[in-house]
Amino acid sequence: MRRTALLTTALVFLAGCALEEKPELALACQTQACVCLPAQVSYPLKGKSAPVQWKTNGDAYCLEGYVLRRPEK
Repeated sequence: MRRTALLTTALVFLAGCALEEKPELALACQTQACVCLPAQVSYPLKGKSAPVQWKTNGDAYCLEGYVLRRPEK
């Protein structure tokens, strides 16, 4: 019983840490540069980017078939 509680607590903690690592790009793009790239690209072709779209609440989003990404440096 004690082992199960400890394991459950550890899993919840690790899940919380994993969520913090992935920034919410819809919000981050309000203050940082973002691009919309094709959702499926075959390597080494990168595909053309599309302009970032904006919702009325300020969140960034991409048209269907594209995903938000931070630009490569």
